Amino acid sequence: MSEHFCGGCNRLRVTADGNFKVCLFDNREINLKHLMELGCEDDEILDHIRKALNLKHYSHGGVDSIIGRENRPMVKIGG
Repeated sequence: MSEHFCGGCNRLRVTADGNFKVCLFDNREINLKHLMELGCEDDEILDHIRKALNLKHYSHGGVDSIIGRENRPMVKIGG
């Protein structure tokens, strides 16, 4: 965790409960399942995904900043 690799990280996840995560260490998620239930078109869902990718951090800020974030445990993220 000493290197700031976030800008090149491609570890995206869709969780078992339908949430999309652009970062394993960030608590922000997009509820794709809910968007589908609302009847959103594929293009609308892609727009949400693009926006989330654009908000992805370039660096994680160090181990201390990751430890301080409230997030799901990895076992609940999947991958």
